[in-house]
Formats: sequence, structure tokens, C-alpha cells
Amino acid sequence: MDPPYNTGDTFTYNDDFAVPERQYLEQTGQVDEQGNATTSRIETSGRKHAPWLTMMFPRLALARHLLRRDGVILVSIDDNEVHHLRLLLDAIFGAENFVGNFVWNGGRKNDARQISAGHDYALAYARDYAYLREQGVRWRERKSGLDEIYEKVAEFREKHGTDYVSIHSALLGWFGKLPKEHPSKAHEHFNYVDDRGVYFPDNLRSPNPRPNLVYDFKGYKPHRNGWAYGRERMEQLDAEGRIYYPENTDQRLKIKSYLHEHEEWAPGSVFYRDRRAASKAFDKLMGGVTVFDYPKSTDALARLFHAITNDGDLILDFFAGSGSTGQAVWEQNQRDGSTRHWILVQVPEKPDASEESGKNALDEGYKTIFEITAERLRRAAKALQGDTPDLGFRIFRTRPTNLIVEKPIVATPELTGQTYLEQVLDYTESSPVVDGANPIDVAWEIALKATGTRLDARVVTHDVDGVTVYEFVPSEADDAVGRLLVSLEAFTLAAADALNLSDDDTLILRGDKVDDSVTLTLAPRLQSKLILLERVPREVSL
Repeated sequence: MDPPYNTGDTFTYNDDFAVPERQYLEQTGQVDEQGNATTSRIETSGRKHAPWLTMMFPRLALARHLLRRDGVILVSIDDNEVHHLRLLLDAIFGAENFVGNFVWNGGRKNDARQISAGHDYALAYARDYAYLREQGVRWRERKSGLDEIYEKVAEFREKHGTDYVSIHSALLGWFGKLPKEHPSKAHEHFNYVDDRGVYFPDNLRSPNPRPNLVYDFKGYKPHRNGWAYGRERMEQLDAEGRIYYPENTDQRLKIKSYLHEHEEWAPGSVFYRDRRAASKAFDKLMGGVTVFDYPKSTDALARLFHAITNDGDLILDFFAGSGSTGQAVWEQNQRDGSTRHWILVQVPEKPDASEESGKNALDEGYKTIFEITAERLRRAAKALQGDTPDLGFRIFRTRPTNLIVEKPIVATPELTGQTYLEQVLDYTESSPVVDGANPIDVAWEIALKATGTRLDARVVTHDVDGVTVYEFVPSEADDAVGRLLVSLEAFTLAAADALNLSDDDTLILRGDKVDDSVTLTLAPRLQSKLILLERVPREVSL
């Protein structure tokens, strides 16, 4: 199956598609004329905030504006500025929306003089934490290290058969030899095995005193609170072989808690991922050359995406860097069969030639960090999909608008009579599109600004009656929704007939290229779904 678009296809749209960051802050009174944040909560102990806060503030404010109500933001930071970032996020999102702080242990740093700080943070804030709780949203991830345990149990079964005592002893010995950071080490209490699987003997007592659950069961005495279940349920568990019997009746019964029935849990706040492994994997992908320092671990990111996001969710990364987020989403989608989407944003910053990685990047022909990001994603897509291409991405570059939209002309004492009429006619008849603009760029800008078109839409080009028409097809087609058609040429009624227009379709035309007779004929057919692109907005009167 071919991807809906070619990897690396490039289009452009203007940079005021979303609310401009500075405009957003000015409207909400959060930035002064010099571009400095004015919210007092990000100033501490009478000292002005660090310079990077001024850069981060508008982006984080915009991020909150873009988040869905059940959305979450993760912001990565190191020890040096985490305290400033926490105050900044409290100011923007509200302290009540702080979810928690992930600590990523990436390994010790050998060049430390006092403390080897090998960890980074990822602060998590919800758009509306109260709403998450109301909806019963739970973050869950598959426990790491399970497959290694299952493989060892299978190995010991093959060696010892149904001698579960020997298997238990062998499993204890294997757990004991594991280093403390090994992911399987967290589950070493699962060291018993029976014909159903690997388990640990869990508590079988009631958490609170329950007199009706205090009874003897097959010679075993209950805890003073009583058993966790009534006699009938206990009999059922016994028949299913789920009760663990100790060697003598002086000890209490326990229930077998099987590992395969408890494979998920809430993501832990501290986790280990070797930082060096991420760098080595990235260097290998990029041909064995270090062109970017300290790329994020795709395994660490995929772990978070798996726990926090669901199938169909959109993940936006404002600071794409090497592109780890995009690759991590692809990798996790393959693991759990989901179709998460991503948008990565990276400014075309030139690599720092004073750094070895920056010099390497320039030597390899990468003029900007963005080019490294894009090439990494191309190579990752090829490595992940093999000979069956189903991964792709588009590149959109911000640039000045392709459109010319004048403010409505208001008659004044100085602008009346013939002068007013001439200016109105001049504006109305002039091109609403910048000279030399690429038609497909213009079509994309119009579609993104005027409709709900997404960046992953597929564009089909029609040539009807000598007129080029762009059709924007959603990646997830909905038969109940009509087509979106854009034409920037002299559209005709013959072209409309060839397209078989219906009242479900939306047609966008250049007002200066279409005769009034055509618009007056099409308007009743399309009703409110005929849109004219003009320098001065006006309605088509029927």
C-alpha cells in the first residue's frame, strides 16, 4: 500500500495560520513591548527570570491553547533549570494541573567533579487535570522486563519439567544475579511457578475487620480481619488451584497472583534508559557519524507515549531536535498496532561549527538542524517499514502569506465620491494572491485557513476543461462529508459540470478569475459552500 504522500514532499504555508505567539501574549497581557513576560509568578525572590524563559513562555502559552481538554504536555529539562520551569508551568497551566515529574536516569557521567548528575526530568502538566479525574483516565504501561522472565521460566520448565520446587530455586538464583537496574529485577517477587504460570503468593486477608469473613478454612486460621472472600468464593478459588498452601497450618493461606494477569501498571516516576545507547543508535542510523549531540532515547519516549496516549492521538513536539519523537511514535505504533500521529517543529538553525557534532553535520552537507531532523526520519521510516512502504511525512515551511487581503474600505470625508469608487473597484478587481506564488502552496494555505483540513490530507489534482482543480481528501475519508475543491484559475460552468458538483461539496475560487455569471449560477447549487478568494470580502447576492 503506497503512503498517501511521498516522504519529504514539501509545501509552504504562512506563519499566521495559528494565533501568532506574540499576538496571543499581547492580547492576554502576558508580554510587554520588549517581548518580556509580565506574569509575576515567574519571578522569584525579586530576581528577573532567566532569558530562556522569555523564549519558552510564548511557546508554552500557545501549547496550552492548542491542547485538547484531556491533553497533556511533557517538558524535558535538566537539574539546572527545573525549578524555574516548574514555576513557569505553574503560571501558564496552573499549579493544580501538575500531574507529576518523570525522572529519566540516563547513566553516570564520568567527567563530574562533585556530583554525577546522570538524570533528566520530564514535567507533566494536564490541560485540565480535574477533567482527567472525572473521566477516570488512567495511564498504564506494560511492565518492562517481562519477556526475559517468561523466557527464563520456559528454559527452567524444559530443564526441570514439573519439578516446581527446582524451578522456584532456579528462578530465585537468576533474579539474584541480575543488576539492580535490570527491568526484570522489579518483579523478582514473582518467583513461584505452577502449570498456570509464574506467580507470587499474595495476601488473602481482608484489609478491614469483617466478622462475617472470620472462619477456618481447611484447617488454616484466618487473620483477625478475616479472609478477603466469603467461603463460597474461597471454595471456588481452591478448585481452580489459585490458593497457595504453606507447609504447615500455623502459616496463613495466600492467593496466587499471576504475572501474566498483571502485566500493566501506572508508569513509574523514575526509569532507566542508557543515554549512550540512544547516541550510538542515532549515529549508526546516520551512517556512523555524530551530527547531533545527546538525542533523546526513542525507547524512553515510546514508553511515555504508550502510557499516556491512545490510538489516533496527535503528538506535537515544538522542539524536534534530531526527530526522536517522530521515530518513537512510529516504533510504538508498530509495537501495539496503534495509529498515533505526530507533528514536529524545528527552526532551520545552523549547526554550531565550534562543536564537533556541528562541524560533522556541516561536512555531511546538513546546512540546518532541520535537515538533520528530516533525514533522520527518512532513514528511520526506511528501516522500520522494510520493503513495504507505509510510513511517510510531509514538510511544511513557514513563510510570509501568499494572500493579499485588504481591510474593508470605510468612507471618510477625505475619501468620497469618485475617489472612493475607484479605490473599491481597484481593490475588488486586483489579485488576492501574491505574484509568483506557487499554486499548490496557495491551495494549501487556503485549505488550512478556511477549512478543517489536516496536514495529512491527500491532494488529488484534476484537469477539467483546461482548468486545474485541487481536491483535498482527508486521510480518514468520511462519505457523509462532501469534497473540498480549490481552483485558482478561470473556473467555468463546464468545469463545474465535469466535476459533478453537489450541494455537499465546498468550492473555493479566485474572485478575480471568475465571471459574475458563473458565481451567480453556482451559488444556488452550492449554497453557502461557494467561497470566493478576494482582496475585499463580499457576499454573492442571489
